[in-house]
Amino acid sequence: MFGLPGRMAMIGRRFIEANELPARADVAIIGGGPAGAAAAWAIERAAPGTQIVLLEQSGSLGAGASLASLENFRTCWPAPCLARMMQRSVSAFLNPAADLGENTALGVRQQGYLYVAFDEKGAQTLRRDVLHLHNIGLSHVEYLDMGEVAYRYPWLGERVMAAKFDPLAGWLDSHALIYAFANCTRAARFVLGVRGACIRLAGGRVAGIITDSGAIDTPNVVIAAGANARQVGRSAGIEIPVEARPRQSFTTPWRHAAFPEDAPCIISAAPFPHVRPEARTGAIFGWEYGGVHRLAAPEQPAESFNDARFPSLTLALLARQFGHRDGVGFADPRYLRDISHRAGYYVCRSNAYTTLPDGTRQPYESQRAIIDAWPGVYGLFLSVAHVGHGVMSSPAAGEILAAKVLGRALPDPVYADFGLNVPYVEYDAGGLH
Repeated sequence: MFGLPGRMAMIGRRFIEANELPARADVAIIGGGPAGAAAAWAIERAAPGTQIVLLEQSGSLGAGASLASLENFRTCWPAPCLARMMQRSVSAFLNPAADLGENTALGVRQQGYLYVAFDEKGAQTLRRDVLHLHNIGLSHVEYLDMGEVAYRYPWLGERVMAAKFDPLAGWLDSHALIYAFANCTRAARFVLGVRGACIRLAGGRVAGIITDSGAIDTPNVVIAAGANARQVGRSAGIEIPVEARPRQSFTTPWRHAAFPEDAPCIISAAPFPHVRPEARTGAIFGWEYGGVHRLAAPEQPAESFNDARFPSLTLALLARQFGHRDGVGFADPRYLRDISHRAGYYVCRSNAYTTLPDGTRQPYESQRAIIDAWPGVYGLFLSVAHVGHGVMSSPAAGEILAAKVLGRALPDPVYADFGLNVPYVEYDAGGLH
């Protein structure tokens, strides 16, 4: 969308305070989570020397929903656009030197994702899932029958009838990833503690950003503000079709002896509580339960949605599913000692729908982010609605966004499915909720 800058890149410190806000930039990014940091990284890689300014309202990058993330990544996505996005991102996680610089350490633990079933209906679902994944090229994903599960994971117990295993999946240090994006840029500046960012338009195009700390002139703005994206969009007179869902997780420093340190992330049966080892002796848990709130205007802080019952409910559900009695496995009260309970938001697109034979639009819960230019406002771009997958999708999402900003071809044609006005993609519905 703009020519390469013909002057030297900005020189100076990479991280600056709000009172040092630069006067201008080629591209300004609102939001310092994985989507925003990856956008800065990808734009600079594609167009070296581009003057980029990223504005983050907190005192550090990754201070929003990433704090409540399980920091996982996986490749077993049934929609081709999501599968290819995640495969590209996982390649960056596993070979960070090529994309993020020598000596980049992301703390990757590639221990897999294991989806388990406790009855024949669930086993059939997993078998169909694996067949479909093989048909779209994900031949590494395995279906495990009861005997194979018992052989590989005897500690899961006798109730598990089948499983789906993604051996390329795992988890990493999201804080390290976000700062790796930032630290391998040269021309980008990351301005922390910037509040009240509003987009300024002139003649139907982006002209700059006004903040509580001053103004910045720029012809291109990327909204990557997570749960605050809709509010930021309204400052430009647009209504971004997203909604936010509160999401909780908790970490405990204790893990029962039968749950080994090298275990995969376990995705249990509906309603899909999930858990993985954390550090040497702990575990981290998450799921969505009950009547999930859907908010056009998210409340801050997100911790206001913390339900004190959540840790005990999660453990009780897992104990019931795996058949653990009082004091055994997930029913051991030591899991509830010294826990860290967090909340964040899943931000998802609200404009996904199928069309019924009578022409009626039937909304569905999409897993696709919106990574696109906003029509009618020249120079305005979105990287939003990452549905809790912002960490695992960030390298590819950044590259898609960079192509949009620079007016170049997408890295993969299937990435067109992340367009703003693409209402339906086959196999897009669903997720761990």
